[in-house]
Amino acid sequence: MKDFSVIISLLLLLQSCTTTIYKNSVNKNDFSSIQTGKNYTVYENNKPKYKMRVSAVEENKIVGVANSQEVIVTKSDIKAIKKNNTGGTTAIVVGSVVGVTAFVALIVSLVNRSTDNYY
Repeated sequence: MKDFSVIISLLLLLQSCTTTIYKNSVNKNDFSSIQTGKNYTVYENNKPKYKMRVSAVEENKIVGVANSQEVIVTKSDIKAIKKNNTGGTTAIVVGSVVGVTAFVALIVSLVNRSTDNYY
């Protein structure tokens, strides 16, 4: 059961890290950081979000593919655009696991050494 909860925690952590590429209140219609061929999650005003691969950034719209269908999103309707950062998250998780393992090994080593001279 412990292994199962660790796996679920890692999967949730890997899916939860995103970077905000565009935010309407901050970027004010500056879509220059959006690159074609990349995957983004697009949040529209009062509409569902789209996980899509951007195929074109045009003057008034962003065109992409979501669930094997072409999606056209008007730039004025976009509230935010986020990009998954799985690589960075993986590095954080691996580094944390290595750090905790090293710390536990150090504590165990110190405890084993100190019990020999304690009594």
